[in-house]
Amino acid sequence: MIPGELILFATLLVLMVLGAMHRFSRGLVAGIGVAGLVLASYGPIGHLASGTHSMLFYGMLVVDPLASTFKLLFLLAAAFSVVFVYDSGEMDDRDLVEAVILIVASTLGMFFMAGSNDLLMMYLSMEFVGLTSYMLSGFRRGDPKSSEAALKYVIYGGAASGVMLFGLSLLYGLAGSTGFAAVNHALVNSPSQPVVLLALVMVFAGLGYKIASVPYHQWCPDVYQGAPTPITAFFSVAPKAAGFALLIRFLVTLFAGGDFGGLNWTLTYLLGIVSMATMTYGNLSAMGQRSVKRLLAYSSIAHAGYALMGVTTLYAVMSHAPDMTGFKAVFFYMMAYLFMNLGAFYTVALIMDRVGTDDIEAYTGLGQRAPFLTVIMTIFLFSLAGIPPTIGFVGKFYLFYAVIKIPNWFFYTLAFVGVINSFMSLFYYARIMKHMFLLKSSDQRPLTIGALSVTVLVLLSVPTILFGVYFTPLFTLASRMF
Repeated sequence: MIPGELILFATLLVLMVLGAMHRFSRGLVAGIGVAGLVLASYGPIGHLASGTHSMLFYGMLVVDPLASTFKLLFLLAAAFSVVFVYDSGEMDDRDLVEAVILIVASTLGMFFMAGSNDLLMMYLSMEFVGLTSYMLSGFRRGDPKSSEAALKYVIYGGAASGVMLFGLSLLYGLAGSTGFAAVNHALVNSPSQPVVLLALVMVFAGLGYKIASVPYHQWCPDVYQGAPTPITAFFSVAPKAAGFALLIRFLVTLFAGGDFGGLNWTLTYLLGIVSMATMTYGNLSAMGQRSVKRLLAYSSIAHAGYALMGVTTLYAVMSHAPDMTGFKAVFFYMMAYLFMNLGAFYTVALIMDRVGTDDIEAYTGLGQRAPFLTVIMTIFLFSLAGIPPTIGFVGKFYLFYAVIKIPNWFFYTLAFVGVINSFMSLFYYARIMKHMFLLKSSDQRPLTIGALSVTVLVLLSVPTILFGVYFTPLFTLASRMF
C-alpha cells in the first residue's frame, strides 16, 4: 500500500517541474493536481478498510483510523479547491500553477498534522501548513487587501506559534520527552500542577488560532476577505479541519487512562466558555457585514464554535469509560461543513467573477438573473443555518446530542447557547436570500455559468441534501475513527 504522503510528494515534484518549464495549460495543471489528490486517497482508504495502527519515525507519526478519516476530508476539500482555482477568473496561468502547488503542499502538511504523535512533529506540521497558507493568502500582489491579509496572517500566526511553542516546551520539561505517550504518563502522575494548566492554555493558543476560535480569531475576517475567493474556500475548511484533527489527537492521547481530578473540569469549563464565546461573537459580528466574503468569514468563526462543542466533551473522554461521541460528532460536522461551505464560497466566487464585487447589494435581483445559482446558494445557506433536511441540521443535531448526553448543567447550558446561536445565524443568511429573491435590480442581464461550474455545484449540493436525509455513510465513517 503506497502511503498518500508519497503520492502527494510525487505530485508536488511533477507540478514544480511543470511550472519551471513555463509551458503548460490550465487544464493540465489542474488535472495533475486533482489526479494526485485522488490517488493519494488510496492510502487512507486502505488503512480504514484494514483498521491497522502503525507508527513511523520512532513514533512521531501514527497511521490509524483517526488520521485516515481526516485525511480523506483534506483530500476532498483540496480537490474541490483546485477545481475552484482552475475555474476562477481571479487566477492567471502563473498564479494557477503556484496555487495548485501550494494547495497540494498544504494538504501534505495536514496529513502530518492528523498523524502527529509528538510535540515536535505537531509544531513542525502546523508551521508547514501555516507557511503555505501565508503564501496563498497574498496571491493578489497588486491588491492592498490581499497584501494586508497576508501580513496579518503572518503576524498573528507568528505570535500564536511562539506562545504555543513555549507551552510545548513546558510539557517537554514535565515529561522529559516530546512523545505524546510520555507526556500522558507525566500528566497521569502529576495532573494537578499549575504549570500543566499553563502549558495547555499556551498550546490551545496555537490550536485556537488554527481553527479561528475566540480570542485567536482576529486574522480570519481580513484574510478571508483579502485572499482570492477560491483560496478563501480552501482556508475555510481544510486547515480548520486539520486543526480539529490535531486538537482531538492531542487531547485523546494526553488524557487517556487517568483520573485528572480538578484539571478535568477546568479544561471542560475552559473549552466550553471558548465555544460559547466563539459562536456568539461570530454570529453577532456577521449580522452587520456588507461583504458576503467577510460575512461568511464571521460565519466560519461561529461554526468553529459549534464544532468546539464536541471537543468540550473531553470530560467524557477523560473518564474511566471513555465516550468518544463528541469527537466523532466533530468529524461529522466538519464533513458537513465541507460540502455546504465550499459550495457557498464557490457560488460567491462565480458571482464575483461576473459582477466584480462581493457586496451584498450585488446580490439584489439575482433570483431573476441567475435562478440556478440562487437556488443552489439557498441550499447551502439553509444548511449553514442548520435547517432540515440538510446535512447542516444533522451535523448540529449530532453535536447537541453529544453535549446533552452528559448529565450536567454546564453541558445543558452549552447546548442551549448553541441552539440560540443557530437561530441568530438565520438573520444574516436570510439577508442574502432577501436580496436575491425579494428585491429587484435595474440590471436584468442574465448571469450564465459554464458546464464545469454547474457540475461542481451539483456535486456539492446533492450531498448537502442527500446526507441530510440519509446520513448513515458519514455516520459510519465517523464511527470508525476510534
